[in-house]
Amino acid sequence: MADLRRSARQRRDAQRAFELQPVRSRAWRWGVALAWTAVAAAAGAGLTAWALYADEGGRCPVVAPDLLQTRLSNAELALEQERAARSALQKAADAAQAEAAKLQAELVFLRGHGARPNAH
Repeated sequence: MADLRRSARQRRDAQRAFELQPVRSRAWRWGVALAWTAVAAAAGAGLTAWALYADEGGRCPVVAPDLLQTRLSNAELALEQERAARSALQKAADAAQAEAAKLQAELVFLRGHGARPNAH
């Protein structure tokens, strides 16, 4: 059952003679395509440059190799001095601990063999 009542628009579209619409020239279409390509390439180049050079401040400054070698030598010397100081301090602490243990042993010995704390 087809709808026999058609709207005015359907009748007009069905009865109208169709014509070709004007089309842009091939040169114009190529020009638009090339323009879009250029815009996309420029945007990509800008994005790449931004990504590569965005944190330029975070990079290490360029320093001469001689200066780096001097700094490294100074750091190694300071580290060696620190090791020597710690070693000397450890030896002194060990000696003091041994002396304290010796004195403690003597005190225990003297208390155990009749030394009187309140002798008048």
